[in-house]
Amino acid sequence: MYLIPLPSKITVQDGLFLINHSTAIVLDVAQDDNDLETVKLLQQEIKKVIAITLPIKKVLRKTADLNENCICFQHQTMEGSQEAYSLTVSPNKITIVACSNRGFLYGAATLIQLCKISRGEIGCVDIVDEPSYSHRGYMLDVSRGRVPTIGSLKALVDRLALYKINQLQLYMENCLRLDGFEEIWSQTDPFTPEEILELDCYCNTRGIELVPCVATFGHLYDLLRSESFGKYREMDTGPGETFTWYHRMRHHIINVSDPESFTLIKGILDQYMPLFRSNKINICCDETYDLGKGKSASMAQKMDYGEMYLFYVNQLVEYLQSKGKEVMIWGDIVKSHPEHLAKLNAQVTCLNWYYDYGAKAENVKLFSDKGFKQYVCPSVSGYSRLVNAYDMSFTNIREMAKLGDQYHASGFLNTDWGDCGHINMPALAIPGMIYGAAQGWNVEDDRDFRSIDQAISLVEYGDRGESLVGLLRELSHQDIIIFNHLAFFRDYKVYNQTYNDFGICLYDRAKAEMMQVSEDQLKSAVTKCAEIFNYLKQNNMGSYANRQEEMLEYYLAARGVALMQELTLVIKEREFGQKVHPLDAPYELAGKLEYWLMDYCTAWRASSRESELHRIKEFVGQICSILRKYEAHVSIR
Repeated sequence: MYLIPLPSKITVQDGLFLINHSTAIVLDVAQDDNDLETVKLLQQEIKKVIAITLPIKKVLRKTADLNENCICFQHQTMEGSQEAYSLTVSPNKITIVACSNRGFLYGAATLIQLCKISRGEIGCVDIVDEPSYSHRGYMLDVSRGRVPTIGSLKALVDRLALYKINQLQLYMENCLRLDGFEEIWSQTDPFTPEEILELDCYCNTRGIELVPCVATFGHLYDLLRSESFGKYREMDTGPGETFTWYHRMRHHIINVSDPESFTLIKGILDQYMPLFRSNKINICCDETYDLGKGKSASMAQKMDYGEMYLFYVNQLVEYLQSKGKEVMIWGDIVKSHPEHLAKLNAQVTCLNWYYDYGAKAENVKLFSDKGFKQYVCPSVSGYSRLVNAYDMSFTNIREMAKLGDQYHASGFLNTDWGDCGHINMPALAIPGMIYGAAQGWNVEDDRDFRSIDQAISLVEYGDRGESLVGLLRELSHQDIIIFNHLAFFRDYKVYNQTYNDFGICLYDRAKAEMMQVSEDQLKSAVTKCAEIFNYLKQNNMGSYANRQEEMLEYYLAARGVALMQELTLVIKEREFGQKVHPLDAPYELAGKLEYWLMDYCTAWRASSRESELHRIKEFVGQICSILRKYEAHVSIR
């Protein structure tokens, strides 16, 4: 069965329902405007598949019962989840039964997939379906490189809805126009309040709750590096004076010992909250590395780390609760200090994140045992690399979904972070988003990843050969030395920055990994990237006008991964003195990188605002300058 998410109960029957020009979509008289939006979406998606626009009608129930050759929506009470639905395909009628707007939407989403798979000749089937998790979310980082256009966000919302995701969070640090904070957002191509209101309304019509997600403790680089608000920074001087992608992630937390810090953050929240109809808010509060090391050091003499953390967080929570909000925080800090967990406000929802292989039961059980609501939060694994690590992502998603189900987590939130300037392109995250949706809806779906790849290829991309996602997975295997390794090399070479993270020198680690990978491995990856590029060109998806932007992103990823491996060969020879034979002279590789950058910029601008594209351009320019200096040194000798 190719459906994704996989319904909880499917009974195949004999016969076919054939959609034709006389097939009507019939609404129950009891249905409202949101259901009308759902049937318009159904109408639009069926037209994409078979080029037929079905008429939409609304009739009395007894009239609908008499109709044949129709897709009939019926409102009635159902047992189980409010999002449950039943879908019955018989030879003369298709019936979707639900008791809520979302139930009808999800029944229509399943029917759309059946139509895509069968090209409008739908096999008779009885489906009864409801979700494993009541809250199924997707979080997109819009603050560390890319600020998407509203058009691309609406397209994402449509996609999320069709895969039965019901919550979207846009992680923000600096990209919303707030009064009084002009020096923070003026360089970021920010969203306007009007755009957020418009997006919130659009999400609502698609059954998605747009939840505000804003940094309020750590990760406040732009706010705390500004002239006006730098005085609230915990660390006045030290690491982070030069902008690098790594420095943005560290050393910029609020000084919790200053009461005015709380006033500042409260003022920001007061401007955020009215833009969202959701009663939830994610205030983040993660990775507070420098807490107690700077201006709050005197406070740290009286309180330990966990106590200081909760002193500030509980103030924010209580303030937001007074405004009627359900508060979420990332769970990493309280998980690291379980001795203080009982002091956390009991109504907080902990977002329990883990992004690698080997998710541990005890880390999910901890919040369950203490009686806290929690979401389990895996990742699409695209941060700091050109191609998402699909093997790790899919494994991580499955492990976290099962642990969350075992320990009764109330939500499942898949994350798409933008470390290293959000170098990975949006289209590469879609397979991970879809698999997260599949596991959030039906945690008992244990299909192997090859079958999942085939299902996504067919249902999402219309790839009758079912090979596209498998090609992307194979491409991810060629991304041996990832963009993050090369960013650490650039930071050392250009800025003399090496970083020490929990006792590990990150430049030395990146250097060791580049030295250890063999010449044959790197050259094999380059060759394989070229083969994958050619297979992608032959895929029929490239002929669909509405898919060409995505296909161009896949081409760029294949070219980019190959170039990163070629660059590693040059670095191994010229920087580390290894006896390897690069594929191109340094100046030739510089030229190829610059051509790639030109195409990358075009693809970026198709779905994202200019935002921080300049940082990617700067990186490539610096690398190309290094390459050309290698050539100059050769000529001098």
